[in-house]
Amino acid sequence: MEKRNLGASRLPLTVLGFGAMELRHLAQDDAIQMVNAVLDLGINYIDSSPDYGLSEEYIGKAVAHRRAEFFLASKCGCNVDSAGKGQTPPHLWTSAQLLWNIENSLRLLKTDHLDVWQLHGTLPSELAGGASDEVIRTLQEVKQQGKVRSIGLSFKNGGAGDPLYPDGYTFNYMKHFLELGVFDLFQVVYGGMVRRNELAITRAAALGLGIVARGVVKHYGSDFSERFASAGLTELCAPAESMSQFLLRFALNHSGISTMIIGTKNQQHLAENIRAADAGPLPAAVYQEACRRLAAMGSVPQEI
Repeated sequence: MEKRNLGASRLPLTVLGFGAMELRHLAQDDAIQMVNAVLDLGINYIDSSPDYGLSEEYIGKAVAHRRAEFFLASKCGCNVDSAGKGQTPPHLWTSAQLLWNIENSLRLLKTDHLDVWQLHGTLPSELAGGASDEVIRTLQEVKQQGKVRSIGLSFKNGGAGDPLYPDGYTFNYMKHFLELGVFDLFQVVYGGMVRRNELAITRAAALGLGIVARGVVKHYGSDFSERFASAGLTELCAPAESMSQFLLRFALNHSGISTMIIGTKNQQHLAENIRAADAGPLPAAVYQEACRRLAAMGSVPQEI
């Protein structure tokens, strides 16, 4: 599988990573089997969070002994107890919370460092001190201590009833967080059917930031499949290529994306995703035509 550097950090990530949120819906033995399958099939980037229930614990039990084989990402600001149960409010943006998060994540994951550590959905208003905010300072201090290698921000999705859902938080706030000049990477919402952040990704990557894309194949809206077909994309798919595989390959055409994380609790779906990633980006002519058709149905990049 193709590997791309995570921005200036130059961590060589497989273009397909594994989003570990779905592990929370599995029994322990099934989760352990899934995580080992991820590594066995060639993926080298796993992204989790304290907010994902027992996900971190499962990863630690499954592959701590294989730590040299993969890059490990988690998140912070998450207000959970030591067993991963969410508390109220769901996030706390304080130095004390981040320090608790890092120690608990390292304990559960059975490792002495994370390769990527991300603020989980914070907004500019929640970091009132800007680049000197105590949360930013804590991120930097933990990095200096060697407990994390790269620091970043995972942009919020919002819920289906949120006017900024699914990609508006990335679009509205990336410029602000770029200008702080403190992050190594961003995790952003992007996909063929939600292309608003395409130019923002290009801009961030040009400044040396790594870009982790999520939502690449997610069905945003109950009419997602119908909109895909009405855009004329079905006829652009290769023989036996599914809609999800086409969209995965579409995102690979964006050179600014370091990796994309796709979560699943189904090993067949995992294998299908890997086959699509191994097939590589869409041919240039197919990609250009797909962009034209997507633009005609309203999926267009916008300047931040």
